[in-house]
Amino acid sequence: MTSRSSFCRVLLLTCLLGPPVVSVAHAQVTDDVRTLTLEQLLDVDVTTVSRVPDSPAQTPAAVTVITREDIRRSGVTTLVDALRLAPGVHVAQVDANKWAVGIRGFTDRLSRAMLVLIDGRAVYSPLFAGTYWEMQDTLLEDVDRIEVVRGPGGTLWGANAVTGIINIITRASDATQGTLVTAGAGSEQRGFFGVRHGGRLGSLTWRAYGKGASRDAATPVRLPSFDGWRMGQAGFRTDWTPDLRRSLTVQGDLFRGEAGQRVTVTSYDAPYRREVDDEVAMGGGNLLARWVSRTPTGTAVTVQAWYDRTHRRDVAFEETRQTMDLDLQVALARAGRHRLVWGLGYRASADDTRSLPPRQFLPAGRTTNLYSAFLQDQVALVPSRLELSLGTRVEHNAYSGIEVQPSVRLAWTPDPAHTVVASVTRAVRTPSRVEADYVTGSVLSPQVPFFLRLEPNDDFEAEQLVAYEAGYRVRAGSRMFLTASAFVNHHQDVLDTNAGAVRAEPGAAGRPRLILPVQFVNALHGNSHGLELTGDARPRPWWRWTASYSWLRVQLSRDAGAQPGSQEVRSEGGSPQHQGLLRWSFDLPGTWEADWMARAVGALPAVDIPAYVTSDVRVAWRWRDLATFELVGRNLPRAAHVEFTGGTAGTVAIQREVYTAVTWTF
Repeated sequence: MTSRSSFCRVLLLTCLLGPPVVSVAHAQVTDDVRTLTLEQLLDVDVTTVSRVPDSPAQTPAAVTVITREDIRRSGVTTLVDALRLAPGVHVAQVDANKWAVGIRGFTDRLSRAMLVLIDGRAVYSPLFAGTYWEMQDTLLEDVDRIEVVRGPGGTLWGANAVTGIINIITRASDATQGTLVTAGAGSEQRGFFGVRHGGRLGSLTWRAYGKGASRDAATPVRLPSFDGWRMGQAGFRTDWTPDLRRSLTVQGDLFRGEAGQRVTVTSYDAPYRREVDDEVAMGGGNLLARWVSRTPTGTAVTVQAWYDRTHRRDVAFEETRQTMDLDLQVALARAGRHRLVWGLGYRASADDTRSLPPRQFLPAGRTTNLYSAFLQDQVALVPSRLELSLGTRVEHNAYSGIEVQPSVRLAWTPDPAHTVVASVTRAVRTPSRVEADYVTGSVLSPQVPFFLRLEPNDDFEAEQLVAYEAGYRVRAGSRMFLTASAFVNHHQDVLDTNAGAVRAEPGAAGRPRLILPVQFVNALHGNSHGLELTGDARPRPWWRWTASYSWLRVQLSRDAGAQPGSQEVRSEGGSPQHQGLLRWSFDLPGTWEADWMARAVGALPAVDIPAYVTSDVRVAWRWRDLATFELVGRNLPRAAHVEFTGGTAGTVAIQREVYTAVTWTF
């Protein structure tokens, strides 16, 4: 107790001498996690790597599980901010409502090289290739865990899982019974709330929720504010379990929001270019059904279907997209040394676009079909000691045709405390409509006039990756868990831009205009390599710390004969070479909690972003397990810092913020 009181005094002194501190919002504690050991905290099944439950310590890949407890005590209010807890993941906030995310490099606004799943539903957009993070939301109290796989996962999950997979998994409805109400506000968070209620009808459990938030604009450097954000969402989930062998899950969500942005609208008529502060209106909904049946021998058959509709509209562009997906998976019971998993899939995605020239898709609407099949065999070469996983996936997409993505993974466990893993994997990022169908333009000189025009490229091929990885994990007793991962990735046919010859064409009132045509092309190749280290320890029952460090280097070159482009430098210098994270969590006397997290992020020379260090602090008090009062301070050391470039919107500084929240459960 003396030692714990000393920590309390040090923490209090730090809070008083430093900037204002305060803490998280969303939290419900149905289990007293303060009594759990580190081994119990880490004892969660991982399903993303093998599509069947595996222990994190035995999984043959670099995977980080961000648990419900991690999210609760981190002080974050969005799914994307929670990803900062994973090593090797670069999360950069562009402005108040936009983020750029990268795994092992290739950070960009839409995260084109990685796949994002929410309860098995892919949220990767085939229009602009990537994920709109501002459209991905749910009640954080309902998230069970986020599995972050660093490295390719195309063998089981398909194309675009190149640098990694983020799988957001929500809790079953039987774990969210009763009523929860949460609300809060702060310096940047104008206000937010969440309401959820769950119940039971025999073997059927259910929950329904609603949430809303309004966020103030960030601080643009030398520009007026423009990026306020408002979002509302509601949804439900039901789980019917008539017996231990069968289950049916049906869930759905509806959302609507407005996100401020500054856009440059180009026209072929004078004044040719104007900047507009506008709000992106976005909305949509999804519905998912999943049936699981298990035989007495242990074979599990999963049939999943989902439908998703999204809509985005701004001053110059509008898109409506509808996606339907069917998926069959059969996990056969282990037969001798073998455990086979196979599956089939079909996805249809249709879009309808409207825009102001020169920005347009040709044709304006397109329906694409994706067919896939995969097979994986986990072979116990030495039972409980050495396991080999062999698998491959075959897909047919509308742009590059048939793609094959094989993998070989090996896990050696000489004893329960030590695991060594190694893998070789191939993955691809398939073309999207932005490479094959997109036309847009910008003004280079209004006096001439002289325009740059992006034109479609029907010959754009899939970007390819072959990844080599090795890792080591050790559990030092019941109080410490350490991991190390090293990788070398070989990249081919990476996206670049290619400029053609300047040409003249008729303009308004007979005045000619000059056009510089540009296309996306497969013109880069090279490698990326890096190292990731993590540590997780619980020295005392009331004290837990985690730390991580990642080092990355990306080296790309243009193919022989390729013309100079613009993506080589951005791909190499658009992700930090060094990243570090340190978190301390304390269970203070009584029912108080305190959490501190510090992040160090290296410079991004490609977008002229300097290195920075920032920290978050959370203080919470629980009252009879019925209410939690929290105070959170984020980005505390400096009044504002820059994490990424906003492109045509200019550079936006992310401000220090303080907010408070209260959560009731009954």
